Amino acid sequence: MPSQSGKIMNNSWYIHSIYLVLGILALSPLAASAEMQINNSIIVFKSDDAVRRDITVTNNGDTPLYLKVTPYVIDNPGTTTEQRKKIVDPRESGLLVSPHKLVVPPGRKKRIRFVNLHPKREQEAVFRVTMEPVAGELTAKGSGIKVMVGYEVLVLAEPDNPHSELVAQRLGNRLVIANEGNTNALLFRGKQCPSDHPQQNECASLQDKRLYPGNRWEIALPGSGPVEFHVANSQGNSLKTFP
Repeated sequence: MPSQSGKIMNNSWYIHSIYLVLGILALSPLAASAEMQINNSIIVFKSDDAVRRDITVTNNGDTPLYLKVTPYVIDNPGTTTEQRKKIVDPRESGLLVSPHKLVVPPGRKKRIRFVNLHPKREQEAVFRVTMEPVAGELTAKGSGIKVMVGYEVLVLAEPDNPHSELVAQRLGNRLVIANEGNTNALLFRGKQCPSDHPQQNECASLQDKRLYPGNRWEIALPGSGPVEFHVANSQGNSLKTFP
């Protein structure tokens, strides 16, 4: 898969949700703040690999960071019937996240542990874990405002013998791609170039898309030339051309 960075803001294809929580507690530019950063926004559990992963939370601010962590299992991911369900029993869902509440002092780091309780799966499991800062007290006198940035981590638990199988059908200026495998595939840095003079500066960029098993994606193309995507899946990275 594409490389991952501790600066999550710079990896747009890995950020599945970065949301802003505004606690309008008052109005002073002197209010101190806790600045949160995580070292990863996606975790992949392979069936033949370690069942435990950690994410490090860093508080770059000058006040304590109070954090609430909530895991969800995703049913029917990538479809119109996708549902997010809060995990109540980790043994049933297969993902254990700990702790659910923590305090990170200014300038310090703490770890959040993710454990894959069902390493031998028949189907890929998809989870999302939100990390939401909780407002503490303002230390500045008068009115003030606290702006806090939270993160959402995508967790993928691969099945035994994972493979993604992309099947494409061209319908004029439309391209339909279906994933008929048992694990997800990330299509990124897509482009379509003119067939008669495929100069790089004349190619049109296409959006990124993660296709989960059973997903179908229909793309309206700007032209009639072949389509090219970089594909990241359990087998590694590859370049795929769709005529």
